Amino acid sequence: MSRITRADTLRHAPEGPDPYWQESFFMGWYDARNRCGGHHHMSLCPYLKLAHVWSFLSIDGVIVARSQEPALPLPEADFDDMQLGVLRFVAGASLRELTLEVSDGAELNISYKGLTDPLELDFSAGGLRLGSSHYESMGRVSGVLVHEGREIRIQGSAWHDHSWGPRKFNSHRSGRYFWAVFGEDLALSVYGLDDANGKNRFGYVLDRGVIHPVADATFGAVVADDGLSPLALDARVYTTTGQGYHVVGKADSNALVGGTGWADGGYFFGMDGLMRYELGGRLGEGLCEITELRAPNDAHRTELKLPPED
Repeated sequence: MSRITRADTLRHAPEGPDPYWQESFFMGWYDARNRCGGHHHMSLCPYLKLAHVWSFLSIDGVIVARSQEPALPLPEADFDDMQLGVLRFVAGASLRELTLEVSDGAELNISYKGLTDPLELDFSAGGLRLGSSHYESMGRVSGVLVHEGREIRIQGSAWHDHSWGPRKFNSHRSGRYFWAVFGEDLALSVYGLDDANGKNRFGYVLDRGVIHPVADATFGAVVADDGLSPLALDARVYTTTGQGYHVVGKADSNALVGGTGWADGGYFFGMDGLMRYELGGRLGEGLCEITELRAPNDAHRTELKLPPED
């Protein structure tokens, strides 16, 4: 995993005109004790000179604010202080620090502190085309959420990422993803993202100050009758350094996430579970995201002698 610099945290530019190239900046968080959380995503497409925002805030399992803005003007600001739609991200003194303000029917102001420096992951594994560069971290958030006169003091966990490069949402056929924070010494970010050719498993575990890359994982996800909402997780995570972790989780509530891509890059839609986790007697919190397979992949088409995909 390469070292991330301050320059990496700022905006990037494509090598040339590319309708698939975009740059995204995100924070998701959950405070299980207060049963409130959020998902806050902004993305820039220089080719079309457009930007979008996907955002929600949830309190007691109810979405109290949602913003879906698919065609905002491309901003001039950089990510060290970026206001876009209802979201504002401001960088802190170190690469581990970030503040987020949301003004969207409810008012949120939280400060993020990463458990580690940002870590680089490869999102172009297999047939995935989800950007050429990606870094992320997990951490803690504190601050205030105000809705209809109610003030909630946030003390929760969060996950932050920044990615850029050519992106085709339709390369991601189905998947399970979860992040879970159990304390400053233990956290997991685990991906199972399938493309047309098969499965891709990656991510990392932070355990007592050491980063262990994920070698494989099973998720044991239980999905509701709507075919999308995560209800529970019974995951087994294996690392390249020989560790194994058994994580169980239960969704307090769910929230729909996603939106359109650009050009013919498809779209993304899934369901976030706002989760409580257990691992070896320890309690944690985070999110779990489910995207179900909606069409046969190449192996299915070959076995069933179906015509190739257009």
